[in-house]
Amino acid sequence: MMSQSFKEILRLWWVQKRRSFQWKDVFIAAYFIVLFVVMVVAFYMAFSTEMGEKKLPFEMVTLVPLLGVSIVLGDLLVKLFWRRSPVEMDDYLRSRPVGPNDWALLVLFDTKMSFMQWMLPLCVAFVAALFIGIGWGLLTLVLAFTCTLTNALVQNCWRRAPGNEYTLPLAFGYLVWVFVLYVLGGLAFVVLGLAEDDPSMPLRPHVVEWGTVVASGVIIVLNSLLCYVLHRYFARMKNHNEEEHAPVATTARSLGEVSLWSIEWVQLLRSKRLRTSFLVMAVLFVFNVYMQQMTADTMQQDLDLKVNPMLVFAVGFPSLILAQWVLGIEANFFSGIWTKPWPVEGILRRKYYFFCALCGLMTLLLIPAVLWKGLSPLALLAALLFSCGFFILPFMASCLFSSRMDLFASAFFNYQGGNKQLNVFSFIMFIPLVIYYVAYFFLPVLWAHALVAALGILGFALHTLYIRWIARLWHKRRYERMEQWLAE
Repeated sequence: MMSQSFKEILRLWWVQKRRSFQWKDVFIAAYFIVLFVVMVVAFYMAFSTEMGEKKLPFEMVTLVPLLGVSIVLGDLLVKLFWRRSPVEMDDYLRSRPVGPNDWALLVLFDTKMSFMQWMLPLCVAFVAALFIGIGWGLLTLVLAFTCTLTNALVQNCWRRAPGNEYTLPLAFGYLVWVFVLYVLGGLAFVVLGLAEDDPSMPLRPHVVEWGTVVASGVIIVLNSLLCYVLHRYFARMKNHNEEEHAPVATTARSLGEVSLWSIEWVQLLRSKRLRTSFLVMAVLFVFNVYMQQMTADTMQQDLDLKVNPMLVFAVGFPSLILAQWVLGIEANFFSGIWTKPWPVEGILRRKYYFFCALCGLMTLLLIPAVLWKGLSPLALLAALLFSCGFFILPFMASCLFSSRMDLFASAFFNYQGGNKQLNVFSFIMFIPLVIYYVAYFFLPVLWAHALVAALGILGFALHTLYIRWIARLWHKRRYERMEQWLAE
């Protein structure tokens, strides 16, 4: 029986969901669902045409456990970037007789009803239903849902945990669970799928099918038990303020002395929109560099490429994403900034150094490609110099027409903070890119390295004069800029 307090907070939850509903989210989800369905159906038709009457060396049903557990790590990354469900009661609910068990039950219900919780399970279930059968698709859906639910509950506990004594058991248990999950899925495929084709120990079709059902059932039961343990763990967990001997905080936690440099890092670490945009671009382009470096010989033969085409994007584009909002971030608290003895030129210069530091960080991520994948260190160094001095520097002028951006809104399909002038100005990024690719296409490799690096060094040498000129232009428009920020 549900308690009266749980019914009340469930009603409040439903009211909040109705008020925060946006049709934009529905259209975005429908767009990606249709795109995924079209891609899978096209692949299915090509696969059917290619295979014809040929028989695979294993039964397709044995892939069900692997399909269910294959989304675990991808689902974890998606949740880390985009999922921000509440794990603590607000002050209004704390003043009401809502117990920890009722709140934990509401968080569990909200987690189960989230669209993000069903997105990947529905995708793999559709694939299983199309290639194997509808019944196997339903089994894959249940199996994948229990895996994603475990991911979500681990994230809930991690976000509510008050210290390392709670997070360390979670981290260790999660690693053990992922290892066991993949071992069970792999064993099921090896024993049932590959052994079925072995002449020395052939398996009958019904044995393969029932074996797959049993293997999937074992994983589902394991995940269900783990979800129950995590739910109870979440319900019994207390935050800092609820502990009996909670220490009284005397100072606010920060990155140290407040400065222009520390503010840049605080913005990136605390703002969901900035953090998500930077991480998505960094992961996407670094992954592309490593993948293309693995096929570097084939690409050079087919396209006559002398450098990895994604290298300059991996080094400079994550910083460029942030550089398009120069002073658009500070527009949220510019009244406080102007009370400090910080000139606009100093703010712009520190932001430029911050973007260069991010380029250096991206370069460090690509050093393993130099050591083990044959990436040219000269190409990497040239890309770093070019990104800092010639790729990012022109975007410092975006402060002349930037709009105030919402720091804590979602970064997914969010164009808030942009305007017509900024959209037109963003095309300036193609000028450095054209110079970069033309140099490597027409010049010898060493000459291209030298030209690209020289342009970057020249830009970095002149950045002080350029930023000073931009600051003078901004001072002429400062009242227009501030009035627009106040209106937004």
